[in-house]
Amino acid sequence: MNAENTLMTEALDEKADGVVTVETTEEDAALDKRILRKIDGVVLTLVTIVATLEFLDKNGMAYAAVFGMRQDTGLVGQEYSWLGSIFYFGYLGALIPCLWLVNVVHTGMFVGVATTCWGIVILSMAACNNFAGLATVRFLLGVFEAGILPAFMIIQSKWWKREEQALRTALWYNTFAGIFGGILSYAIGHIQGNLATWRYIFLIYGAVTVFVGILVTIMLPDRPGTAWFLTAREKERAQERLAGNQQGADSKNFNPRHCLEAITQPQYWVVILFVIAQSITNAGITNFNPLIIAGFGYDQQTTTLMATPQAAVALVGQIIFSFIALYVPNIRCLLWMIACLPALVGAILINTLDPVTQRAGALTGVYLMGFYNVPWVLCLSLVTSNTSGTTKKAFASVSVAVAYAVGNVVGPQLFLANQAPFYKLGLYAMMVCFAIMFLCGGAYWAIAYSENKRRDRLYGVPNLDRQTVVETAFNTGDTDKVNKDYRYSY
Repeated sequence: MNAENTLMTEALDEKADGVVTVETTEEDAALDKRILRKIDGVVLTLVTIVATLEFLDKNGMAYAAVFGMRQDTGLVGQEYSWLGSIFYFGYLGALIPCLWLVNVVHTGMFVGVATTCWGIVILSMAACNNFAGLATVRFLLGVFEAGILPAFMIIQSKWWKREEQALRTALWYNTFAGIFGGILSYAIGHIQGNLATWRYIFLIYGAVTVFVGILVTIMLPDRPGTAWFLTAREKERAQERLAGNQQGADSKNFNPRHCLEAITQPQYWVVILFVIAQSITNAGITNFNPLIIAGFGYDQQTTTLMATPQAAVALVGQIIFSFIALYVPNIRCLLWMIACLPALVGAILINTLDPVTQRAGALTGVYLMGFYNVPWVLCLSLVTSNTSGTTKKAFASVSVAVAYAVGNVVGPQLFLANQAPFYKLGLYAMMVCFAIMFLCGGAYWAIAYSENKRRDRLYGVPNLDRQTVVETAFNTGDTDKVNKDYRYSY
């Protein structure tokens, strides 16, 4: 290989974001760009659409509540809050089989079938007339959505390099639903039909979701080697470009040792604590944000529009922070911590300002809380970047989903009906959770940094040639803990 054709040959160091970098030629670099464009155009687009619909479907209940669902179905007391929690009981119940399914089943087909089923369930929401019906449908919705987050985290590790993952997480785990949800609800609110407005929300969302689910089942490939949109050479290179991730090859065998290994690592428990805290805030924002804004004195139509800027703040924030992480190595934990601060300030503003005389300030607090999603995106990208071994990746992904469900079960119960529309207890809980999220970012940073230094002292700084990296990268027996050349991103 010619020296002048070599663009880059780096040993692992502190500037490399924990990634073993493979020697790259001009020809390979050009091919990589073409492959990445194709992957983003197909895989990222499909995953982003599914994720947007998932959030849109869940947020739909909050907008349905604004348009009279609670009154029409006779909900009283904490029953609306229980509808927020019941979803996650179904979610939790389905996660154990999902741990096995996402490990052994064709990932693209799994996502497509699950999406189609939950679209059918959303359609059923429009037919509900009481709490029992709504609760049953919400439980089933949780069952069919349970595998989506673990599957997406596995998909991300299969298709993108570690340094590319933060930005892709920001794009697929987006807040488009929060932006479009308000606008769409406003538009649906003007439908002049025989049904109540809230029923049209579920009918329209459900029909679109079923269509997308069928499309994903057909079009989303399982891995680069089976991608219908790549040539034979591109398939080979698409897998080779991931060698620097050192994350192991796909294996359809379930390895219990990987699960035991994960729970012995301190960063695992830091992530679990963070996800529970973040999910409590997510439950508050997803289920009660429009109701809080309505309590500021806005009518139904205005409320749906006034809820939109918070999601826009979240989307812009996570894209900007993820772009920074793409170009500045090992900064994700710092950005995670910084992003918690405006969200905390927002919760404080809502708690301390009078929503009548100081409505603009309180509304600013609502919008600042949109930053709650930024550290979540960065944390997810670190989990996928820092977990090697097929079963271990599946276990880590499902563990995140379990913690996510637990937080979302607890969260709605902190918003007491007798404290509506300002829900003091719920907002205080969110303040505490934002502080916990900040501390978890610092703890994860310290653990990853100190472990990298420990490995450097014991084994030396890895300096692998191209052949060695490619040969060891897809060893199915190696996990991040076993692989001595593995270094963690932070």
